[in-house]
Amino acid sequence: MAMKDFQSIQVSPGNEDATVRLWMSFGWELKNKQRVKTADSQRFTGQDSDGTEHYKTTFGVDFFELTFERNPERKNYTKLKSLESEYYSIKNPSYPDEPILFGATWLILGFGGLLFGVGLLIIIWRIVRYVKLKEKFNKEFSLYKKECSEKEIKRNEVLGKAQALV
Repeated sequence: MAMKDFQSIQVSPGNEDATVRLWMSFGWELKNKQRVKTADSQRFTGQDSDGTEHYKTTFGVDFFELTFERNPERKNYTKLKSLESEYYSIKNPSYPDEPILFGATWLILGFGGLLFGVGLLIIIWRIVRYVKLKEKFNKEFSLYKKECSEKEIKRNEVLGKAQALV
């Protein structure tokens, strides 16, 4: 008898059911579901000479720990493992950089430069440049959305193949 595969993951509350369904699609069985939740706490760190008290706050955690098991002797184990790897290897493209009209530096230079007569040129240049960059961004964003849709379709195809084997 072969050793079983075990895997534990942490997921945020609200995502646990979808995560379990996804993992079950690749032949995993849920063995344990445990909620880990701690409250925020404060620790006294000292007091100033004027009586002001200081505290350090440690924020609590809230997640589910899910433990899964998969038997290597199960039917279609190798194919399920391969499809799982393929599913997780499908990455979304990177989000394109969105241009900004005026950052803090350009805002100061533009409006501060109005006093010296060059500010208006800086403002006009930034607006013209922004329009060109925004057009480029819109094209890249359309391509980004299309690629994301294609990747999602591919993920769903792989998931469908895996679910048919389970």
